[in-house]
Amino acid sequence: MKVLWGCLICVLSASLEGWAQDESGENTPEKEGVEDRVAESQWPEGVVETREGFRHQGKVSFFDNSLKIEKEGGESKSLALEEIVAATIESESRVEFQPGDTGIEGGLPAPWRNRDLGRTLLPGKVRWQNGVFRILTSPKAGDERFAAFHLVYLPVEGDCEIQARVVSLNNHDTDSYAGIVICDGTTPEHRKAVLGLHPHGDKRVNFRRWGYQGGSATGKELPLLKLPYWLKLVREGYDVTAYHSPDGRRWRMLKVSAGRMRDKKAFVGLAVQIGKDNRLSEAMIDRVSVNGEGGEEVEPMLPHLVLRGGSRLSAEIKEGSRSAFQLGGRWEGRTVTTPQVARLEFFHPLPAEVESLIGGERKGLLLRSGDFSEGGFESLREGSIRVGSLLFGSSEHSILDEADCLVLRKVVPGAALFRVETHAGSILLAEKAAFEAGKLTLTIGGLGEARFGVEELRSLQAIK
Repeated sequence: MKVLWGCLICVLSASLEGWAQDESGENTPEKEGVEDRVAESQWPEGVVETREGFRHQGKVSFFDNSLKIEKEGGESKSLALEEIVAATIESESRVEFQPGDTGIEGGLPAPWRNRDLGRTLLPGKVRWQNGVFRILTSPKAGDERFAAFHLVYLPVEGDCEIQARVVSLNNHDTDSYAGIVICDGTTPEHRKAVLGLHPHGDKRVNFRRWGYQGGSATGKELPLLKLPYWLKLVREGYDVTAYHSPDGRRWRMLKVSAGRMRDKKAFVGLAVQIGKDNRLSEAMIDRVSVNGEGGEEVEPMLPHLVLRGGSRLSAEIKEGSRSAFQLGGRWEGRTVTTPQVARLEFFHPLPAEVESLIGGERKGLLLRSGDFSEGGFESLREGSIRVGSLLFGSSEHSILDEADCLVLRKVVPGAALFRVETHAGSILLAEKAAFEAGKLTLTIGGLGEARFGVEELRSLQAIK
């Protein structure tokens, strides 16, 4: 990953020489003091807590032997690593809406429309910008006998599919949800199928169906749920099937609702329901795709390679064998020997009910169906993984469609001084750490030495 230098390149002399290559494949300047001239506006925001009990907030950067935090007003503070208890660093890629954004009410792109389905305490609103739907709604009115939510919708004909990603929901009531819907009309009495994500309280996904003869609901608890999270509804004939996914690529089926949608014409869209709090609450939903159109290309969810010592690498796995795994992407050129790997999670977070199967007591492959194919790991390449046993021989499975987790051995945590989390999803337990040449250098059991720029890190925490 290349460090972003922005306007620095414009002012550096063409005679600048000597770009050094570090082990993670990043280009960094050899000359001392170059990073001192990086524009302050390029540093990410962060909060740093010290062992003396102080809390500093501002723009964070790494220098030789220290972390520097630039506070509002120009005051700065340099801290040695041994002074830091915890540091949290924000990602620079955030979706922000400012007052005056277009998209209130009639600003939706055609043919999208919106309305309250059922009476709510306050009229709902929608803002739309760059593919992000910001939906504001309130609880249902006291005399409303139907479930009420704000609906953002468009018409379709016949079989259809909608998928979307729930980014946030700022009302923490457990009955509040954000999700997607297929219905045969836009009044409370019409048949509808709603797939709602409840990210607060008892985290879960619920599939509710209403018809002329009453309704039903199917839920699934997701204790490790983290937003953003993906939802999908597929209509085939009279039936609607609900799916959910942490990345928009690997889907789990929740339920098939048979015989609900009998009209050829239907409406698909987004639904947000608020349980309590007598004000407008906000949900953000993006990556909305109807019949395969309108959504952005989905980034693949990187596997999590869990090391024997407990570190978790979010990494592209180019190939693997009984002896070693070859890594790509951010870890291009790195090799991890197979004896140092405890498991390889293709689907994460894994459901809580499979914890007993991935602890390392049994070696093999946990499949999306819930079955456990016991046996020894043989190879991983070109999207397929092969395991073998003396009883059943070798079997090959698709990583994208079938595999959840390859289990090789138990995790045996070692002594660690720091816990580091990256924006890419890695969690690293470091035996040693140091600031060197504008990077954080970590020594990780089973991996060795790795270097990170400040823009890669989400948090740094000393382990007491």
